[in-house]
Amino acid sequence: MFEVDFNDSVPMNIVPTTSAADALKELMTYHNITQSEFAEHIDVSQKQLSFILNRHAYMSTNVARKIEQATGLSARWLLQLDFNYRLSQAETDDLDQVKRFDWAKPQEK
Repeated sequence: MFEVDFNDSVPMNIVPTTSAADALKELMTYHNITQSEFAEHIDVSQKQLSFILNRHAYMSTNVARKIEQATGLSARWLLQLDFNYRLSQAETDDLDQVKRFDWAKPQEK
């Protein structure tokens, strides 16, 4: 497993297409683990795990820590994947009405 230092991250101008759900599905497929078995190992309901895997819900910090304990995958990495994915999917239609402060610099793209 590789280690990621999020404090030294480099901003990227790409839209994330991978969420923690994708990483977990890949892990489960690779190791031939069912949703029921995975849910039991991380002490969550199969329904809750299904919601996470199907992106109907995002994992909590508590669930991320349980997954880290059971699999060795970093909770921080899983949560960062979900955060980046959610931010990339967020609607920006309501930003047109936001008024920038004079002292605020526009974000570079």
